[in-house]
Amino acid sequence: MELVDLVPNSLTFRVINTIDVDDEVEVPQGYTGRVRRYLEGALVYVAWYRHGVLHNPGRSSPAYRRLRADGKVKYELFYSHGMLDDPPGGGAAVRGYYADGAFHYQEHYRAGKRHDAVDGTPAIRKWRHDGSVRHELRYVDGRRIVRPRAMLNA
Repeated sequence: MELVDLVPNSLTFRVINTIDVDDEVEVPQGYTGRVRRYLEGALVYVAWYRHGVLHNPGRSSPAYRRLRADGKVKYELFYSHGMLDDPPGGGAAVRGYYADGAFHYQEHYRAGKRHDAVDGTPAIRKWRHDGSVRHELRYVDGRRIVRPRAMLNA
């Protein structure tokens, strides 16, 4: 079913096409708008498409947001023209959350490839539930950077 919504946009409104699907194959080729998927009455995810590929609807809004059964965000993905990409203004392209909403992991991407963030933050960073860093991995242009142990201790 296709719906048309009016969504506030700064001082105006913009018209958004929205379709509810049971499967991704139901998304029309070249579709532009919002896609919602429900399972057993619960919203599973919301995805935004532009010309048939995932694309962020705004600077701080992800193209794909996966939800838990209770409606809280499980993870979100930022896309630019169908490729994972860190959003403008900073932040990671992939953000995962614990059930209570605390940060679990983040991954930085540049043009669809894992890449350390502009500010030098490692491409992959995971946290324990207590907030301490579990591990970090560095990438450049999709390739993992492995540093010799002697350099890590320096």
